Amino acid sequence: MIEISDEIQDLIFWFADGYAPQEICGAIADIHDKGRRFFAIDNIAENPEETFEMNPKGWQALAADGEIVAVVHSHPNGEPFLSGADRQMQIQTGLPWILAVGGRLKQFRCCPHLRGRVFEYGKADCGALIRDAFMLMGIDLPDHTRGDIDDDAEHEYLRKHFERVGFVRVSDGLCGGDVILTSYGGHANHAALYLGDGQILHHAYNQLSRREPFNQWWSERIDSVWRLPEFEPEMLQAVENDLLHSVDL
Repeated sequence: MIEISDEIQDLIFWFADGYAPQEICGAIADIHDKGRRFFAIDNIAENPEETFEMNPKGWQALAADGEIVAVVHSHPNGEPFLSGADRQMQIQTGLPWILAVGGRLKQFRCCPHLRGRVFEYGKADCGALIRDAFMLMGIDLPDHTRGDIDDDAEHEYLRKHFERVGFVRVSDGLCGGDVILTSYGGHANHAALYLGDGQILHHAYNQLSRREPFNQWWSERIDSVWRLPEFEPEMLQAVENDLLHSVDL
């Protein structure tokens, strides 16, 4: 997450309020000898009330004057997360995106699409997938330190981590947004995000991250179910937006 001064925040809201119901767009950049500033860039989209397209000349001029550190745009209609198209463009920029919505600025780290990731323990695994999914839903959870994959499983660090960051163990059935810990070899060593409608999103060892049915094989291996108290069901739309524009597996 990047630091945003009160001056930058006020300026972003001034533009967002002034151009509503159109989406505004721009960027935050570190300008040589002038510090960090926000720059509005013309939205040249044909339907600016529904989306945005930055004037490339404005982007190029800003890039020539300093280092762009974040993309900024607004959602006047109040959708508090990135759309599928936003996620595609964010990944192309490789930058954090900041969304002005409902009188708040929401930051979204740049992460790969949730589906189709190549497994790499500690960087692209089940824990990283769930952390990124919640970040896109507006809840930025802390990460947890990994060691040896087998040793971590034996000591059930996943269970300890989810409890430490505020999840509560539940036993009243599965709800969308719950985290399911599954056990293999006697230890809780895998986590999946329950999407509702009998579907999970997960990243298994040496496989690509994927959405798949939560079938009997999975249900027989449930260790525990964990729920974040501040989660709201409509947040799952952010995950669906990302999955809509990622590789279908």
